[in-house]
Amino acid sequence: MRKIIFALFVALGIVGTGMTTVVKAADTNKFGITIDGNFDDWKDKPKVDFKNPWDTDPVKEASLLTDGDNIYYYVTMSKTGKANYPMQVNDYELTVGGKTHVIYIKNAGNLPENANRKVMLQDTTKGDYNMIHSPAIVHTFAKDGNLYASMECKIPAADLHATSIDLHDISMKNPLLGNKVVEAKGASTGPIMLASIGLGIALLSFFTVPKLKKMTNK
Repeated sequence: MRKIIFALFVALGIVGTGMTTVVKAADTNKFGITIDGNFDDWKDKPKVDFKNPWDTDPVKEASLLTDGDNIYYYVTMSKTGKANYPMQVNDYELTVGGKTHVIYIKNAGNLPENANRKVMLQDTTKGDYNMIHSPAIVHTFAKDGNLYASMECKIPAADLHATSIDLHDISMKNPLLGNKVVEAKGASTGPIMLASIGLGIALLSFFTVPKLKKMTNK
């Protein structure tokens, strides 16, 4: 009986450690991103390149992050800054936990050069629902005769009509920009997997160790 109690305590202890790690990650996994039109805080974040198949289409770049409470998205219409490409405002397909939200960028026309503009994100799958809790800024760059735009935004669970986005599979794509899927970085199922493995090891040790002792005593 004592061995059973000990094995259960070990298993519960490992599971508890894993679950605590999940909560801590959600609370402290901050990216230092401020939605202010200054994109320097995206420089060290993982990004994905994408483009349409024709030669004249410029390479775009995007990053998608999540801390379990919010989704952070960055996209630029020209990775090199040497292309003419205004802000694409249609068909951003954000998928969270298997549910897709098609997002439109409102108020992003006739943007001033080398300046920021706050824009409104709309979830068109919800009847043009204004995502009022999701700050978003578009900046239009005018440089060396080229004009292109970049955007950053933060989308909380509330604007997706969800209670939580923690541990969900999250991705973004735009078929008008190249149709490449950008997967979110930041959320992790590692601690849960670790807890499950720990439980298995603890239970396995309970059943195998006594048998080994019996074999040794023979």
